[in-house]
Amino acid sequence: MRVGRRGRAAVAPWNLAMDEGAPGSTEPLFDLMRRVARRDRAAFHSLYLRTAPQLFAIALRILRQKELAEDVLQECFVSVWERAPDYDQVRGSPMSWLTTIVRHRAIDHLRRIGARPEGAQAGEESLALLVAGEASGAERGAALADLSRCLGELDERARRAVVYAYAYGYTHEELAARLAAPLGTIKSWIRRSLERLKLCLDG
Repeated sequence: MRVGRRGRAAVAPWNLAMDEGAPGSTEPLFDLMRRVARRDRAAFHSLYLRTAPQLFAIALRILRQKELAEDVLQECFVSVWERAPDYDQVRGSPMSWLTTIVRHRAIDHLRRIGARPEGAQAGEESLALLVAGEASGAERGAALADLSRCLGELDERARRAVVYAYAYGYTHEELAARLAAPLGTIKSWIRRSLERLKLCLDG
C-alpha cells in the first residue's frame, strides 16, 4: 500500500509501503500487539504485513474507491501505532480491534467528503457489510438479504434514517434537517427501528 497523500509517513514509525511483498511474521497477533504497545517497530511492520490486505478490503468495500481506501488504511495504522497501549485483549481479538478502527475511519471519511449515496440500496449494502463483519461471501450475501428484508418492514423515512445514520454516519441533527422532521421524531424513529430490526434479525 502507498503512503497516504497527506504526508502521514512523517508520523508513522516508517514508510508502510516498503517491503510490501515480504512475508509477515507467523507470531500470534496478540504477541505482536503487545510488542507494538512497547513501541517495537519490527512488530508493527509484521502486524501491517499480516493484516493490511484484509483491512484494505474492508475499507474498499465501504468507500468503493482504491485511493480513498489506501488513505484510510494508512490512517488506521497511524492510529494503531498511537493507540496500541490502550488495546485490551479481553475486549476482543486484535483483528476485531483493527477492523473496528478501519470501519470507523472509513465511515468518518465518507462523512468528510459527503459521499452519501441517495440510493437506499447502496446504503443498505454498506450497512450489511458492517453487520456481516469478516464473514465469507456467502454469509455476507445472506446478511445483506436478511437486512434488506427487515429494513423493508420499516416505514420509508424511518428506514432512511437508520441507513443514513449507521451506514454513512449522519448525526441526529443532520437527519432532522435532511428528512425535515423534528429531532425528537428522528430519535424515536431510530430507537424503535433498531428494536424492530433486532427482533427481525434474531427471529
